Amino acid sequence: MANVSEIESLHVPAGKRTYFLDIKQSREGLRFLKITESKRLENREYERHSIMIFEENINQIAEALQKLLHHFPSLNKLEDKSKMEQTKAKFANAYKAWSDEEDFKLTELFCLGKKPAEISKILQRNPGAITSRIDKLDLKGKYG
Repeated sequence: MANVSEIESLHVPAGKRTYFLDIKQSREGLRFLKITESKRLENREYERHSIMIFEENINQIAEALQKLLHHFPSLNKLEDKSKMEQTKAKFANAYKAWSDEEDFKLTELFCLGKKPAEISKILQRNPGAITSRIDKLDLKGKYG
């Protein structure tokens, strides 16, 4: 298509393949989505395949894709909470700055021989955060 202007372009690297999603506009003002798969061949050349979906059909294609996407369980993971959100839900103080009071309490619990898992429940922080803070405060070096 001659005299086509590009509106927006995204590329998705996928191993030996790259997918290009381009929104373009023809000289006549018609918009379309061009999806191109570019595959690197053994001889270092590229094989490309494209489809164009014109604006008049884009809603039908989007609806059809939406109906099919539930067949991909990995997409459901995108809807799940992020790891950070999950940690915050489990530990009220996760990702918050440590206060002097918490450092004192951590030191006290460490000196009492409490394990990171126990301290985690008391301070409402991830066990990994407890271990990291013990290291940062050098509690093992100071109190053995």
